[in-house]
Amino acid sequence: MNLNGEVRLTHKGQVHAMTINFAAICTYEAETGKNGFTLLRLLAQGGVNAGLVSARDIRALFYGGLKAHDPGMTIELAEEIIDANPDMLLQALGAAMPVEGDTPAPKAKPGKARRPRRRRAKT
Repeated sequence: MNLNGEVRLTHKGQVHAMTINFAAICTYEAETGKNGFTLLRLLAQGGVNAGLVSARDIRALFYGGLKAHDPGMTIELAEEIIDANPDMLLQALGAAMPVEGDTPAPKAKPGKARRPRRRRAKT
């Protein structure tokens, strides 16, 4: 996950930016006491439709994404913005997920390099 995706939301004539980044995940964890990466994994697996992700989870993540750009953001204002832009969380999550080509392929396999074998002496 590259965690750099940003979307713009409009609410009452004001534009708000939202990013699902590390700060947003930390805010989610502070609000809920739950692991933010677990939430992202559940969302990627269709957690909302499967009933694995609650409305409070969505609200806390949305709030964290908005607060990342506006330190004065309140959870009440975030709720109003959610109501006005219900599909924007999915767009923000999609913007945060890497697509093919975002990260370069590793040049070498991880781990220690193999040492060349020594030849046995002829007897």
